[in-house]
Amino acid sequence: MSLFNLNNQQVARLVSKTVYKNLYQDIIHKDGFGITDRFVTPEQTNAAMIDIYVPLPINNRFRMRGAAVNGEWTNKDNLPNQETGQRKHVLSKRFTIDILKRYDTNIAVSEDEVEGVNAANLDEGFEQICKKQIEQDIAININGYTFASQLYSFFIDSFGESPTAAEIKKAVELYQYDPTNRTAATRAFKLSNAKVSKGDSKLYAGYYPADARQGFLFDPTYLVDLSDTNALSASDAAVRMVAQGGLNAFTGEKKTVADFQSGYVGWLDGMPLYEVLEQVKDAIYYYLGIELDETIKGYLEQLSALIAPANATLRGLRPTSFKTVDDPDTQGVIIQPKVNMGVRCLSGNSLKAVFSGEDFKDAATALTTITAIRKALVGKFVLPNLSYDHDNAIGTDNFVQANKDGSMLAPQEGKGTVAV
Repeated sequence: MSLFNLNNQQVARLVSKTVYKNLYQDIIHKDGFGITDRFVTPEQTNAAMIDIYVPLPINNRFRMRGAAVNGEWTNKDNLPNQETGQRKHVLSKRFTIDILKRYDTNIAVSEDEVEGVNAANLDEGFEQICKKQIEQDIAININGYTFASQLYSFFIDSFGESPTAAEIKKAVELYQYDPTNRTAATRAFKLSNAKVSKGDSKLYAGYYPADARQGFLFDPTYLVDLSDTNALSASDAAVRMVAQGGLNAFTGEKKTVADFQSGYVGWLDGMPLYEVLEQVKDAIYYYLGIELDETIKGYLEQLSALIAPANATLRGLRPTSFKTVDDPDTQGVIIQPKVNMGVRCLSGNSLKAVFSGEDFKDAATALTTITAIRKALVGKFVLPNLSYDHDNAIGTDNFVQANKDGSMLAPQEGKGTVAV
């Protein structure tokens, strides 16, 4: 059966069904594990922005009864506004996701291509074409942009313009292979996870549940070191947790096995582990704007593991839709996919990392390296009409100046009167 004998509706239905079945298997960020997805409507896509509100703590304090300066003890910055009579305090902080990222590359599929895959029928031919050429590419880009958002936030939020040793200690664990230390790999990972458990005061999160986190392994050598550590412990459960990915030691479930299609490689310290593909890493460097900076890429290649709690990152994703048109140049069709997506890492302080390599051999070297990485990343990860640092100020009249080129100035108190 040839493609040009089908009408567009039949082709679209077949392709959409195939993509729906395969696309999300390749996305290693799963809803509830390491990220929270929210699917956007066509109306929201047209609006281009989605607002998310995160609850704020009230932050009251006890006052000294009978003291003459009680106003100094509590709410000193929350007095009623002279004009409106309203207090400044609000119950939530607004974060915005832009959903202007669009995947809409046309894919031409000729009759010869379908017949050339030796498919038993049209369904199988389309499944191979969609899976290899469209869904994996979309998934790689979604994951690449998500990691880019998280890593950008990690380096910008966890460290100041001049990173300090205290910031390094709080956000990073250093790991170096030592044949005499059989627990070093696992210990570095678990120490990072323990840091996540302490919560994030800047995101107002007191604790991140273990079952709402993911561990991402960026270095295959580190995965081997983790599995060797467990194997040397002579524990069957430990070996299966990491080396085979066949057992959740906390629940006893055996149904989850290693699946390199989804990136899943095991379970450790209460969370699933996922190996990050090289193609995803290439996409990360592209979206971070350092694709051609070999020095900074070399530093980031020494990232061993990243632990991400679910509610630290939000992603707006519109389900894949397809349109097909007749190919004007040959017998076949052109598939036109359309995916809209946006990502916002609400706080990079919630993410913790393990680094291993020559440029992270000790605390002093790590400080120099992270300083260089942060400096190189600033301003490279560009959001259309939105900056991570330009959220509206809380509880004050303010305006954000938007320029014709899409850039934005920092929020200023008062009311804007002149459009630029």
